[in-house]
Amino acid sequence: MPWHEAFERLSRYASTHSCTPPSPPRPLILAGWACSNDIDKMRRWEETVAWATDNGCPEAVRGIADDDFYCVDEPSTYTVGPLGGPMYRPWDSECKVLPPSGEVERHFDTLLARWSEIVGPRLGSITRPIAFTGEKARRLLVHADGTARPPWGSWSHLSHIEGERRTFTHFRAAINAAIAPHEVDHVDFTTEGNAEPGAPGGAPNSDAP
Repeated sequence: MPWHEAFERLSRYASTHSCTPPSPPRPLILAGWACSNDIDKMRRWEETVAWATDNGCPEAVRGIADDDFYCVDEPSTYTVGPLGGPMYRPWDSECKVLPPSGEVERHFDTLLARWSEIVGPRLGSITRPIAFTGEKARRLLVHADGTARPPWGSWSHLSHIEGERRTFTHFRAAINAAIAPHEVDHVDFTTEGNAEPGAPGGAPNSDAP
């Protein structure tokens, strides 16, 4: 709301003055907020302040309380996807090939042997890898304790809180670091039954979709 109110003040000023550009930068609010990363938000606000200063109405963006500003320790830079987390990275759109079966098996054995070390003791105690899936083994199916709650929200949805969503980004990044140069684009979770690790790259021993 404070950003919207500042935009309204600037728009009223623009309606009675000759400004360059004629209108102030549109605020990243509502869907614009949800679909933009922290750097996008910062740059748009800087553009707004610059517009107000250049057009002689800097007071329109002054006086906003510190508590009304959005602050983070590590600004996000990724393209935001539909769930509020990272969209596919640019190189994920390139053609990928299925690694040799022996290589996929070695990567899966690494995950099995070092899972708690890779994802951390808490997540390691409530999850376990089941299988690589997908035509190119770039999805990882993980069994999760349905009575536990992951730090990023739930096993099927990401939290709307940025800091919590980032824990899933770190979770997947840790997995990819452990199995490099192979990578997974998706991590799918199932809470059904006592799923046991399956054949890497093949159908898991689970009733999960």
